[in-house]
Amino acid sequence: MVAYHVFDLNPIASLLLNLSLLGVICWSLLKIEKNYSNGHKFIILGLLALLGIVGRILMSPIPNVQPVTVIVLLAGIRMGAKESIFLASIIALFSNLILGNGVWTIYQAAAWSIIGCSGALFSNKLDTSMKLILFAGASGVLFNWFVSLSILHSVGFDMLIPYLIVGIPYDLLHVVGNITFMIWLSNPLTEIMSRKIENNLNFEVSEYEPKPF
Repeated sequence: MVAYHVFDLNPIASLLLNLSLLGVICWSLLKIEKNYSNGHKFIILGLLALLGIVGRILMSPIPNVQPVTVIVLLAGIRMGAKESIFLASIIALFSNLILGNGVWTIYQAAAWSIIGCSGALFSNKLDTSMKLILFAGASGVLFNWFVSLSILHSVGFDMLIPYLIVGIPYDLLHVVGNITFMIWLSNPLTEIMSRKIENNLNFEVSEYEPKPF
């Protein structure tokens, strides 16, 4: 596949790119902190971010096969939109420091954020394994097509459609990878996130319930 989106940024543009992503990370972190006083949630987010960063780097020899899309989607469904935006931004930024940073990093962070927010928006409807699998598969195509818009920084709009057509095999790889990771990670990650929510609820109730004599 022709790598139209691979072009060098000058130091100032690269700095502005990183600062903009850090701004999104800080914004989402502050929003999360306002709603949760229990620090355990940050441990969960840290572990999910680490899993996404390491998983993406380790899976990089296989194009478009990585666990990030599923992690962000499940985080949106089980934890919320702000949490998914935080994960999307921090995973994109830090994994691309190794895999290669550029303007496409913004598009990747934005695409994963959209997927996570969509998961949060439709969380009540994604209530079966089959729906989760289908949504994860569709998210792979959505992610690739959105990130493909980054080539417009270096080529004309007339090259976008041919680029998308040439990228269909990579779209399919992403779809298969997402379905595989959803089947593999859905239950353990959901259990971790659900346990966290239940612990928060129990903690809040215990503050107001009178203790028995």
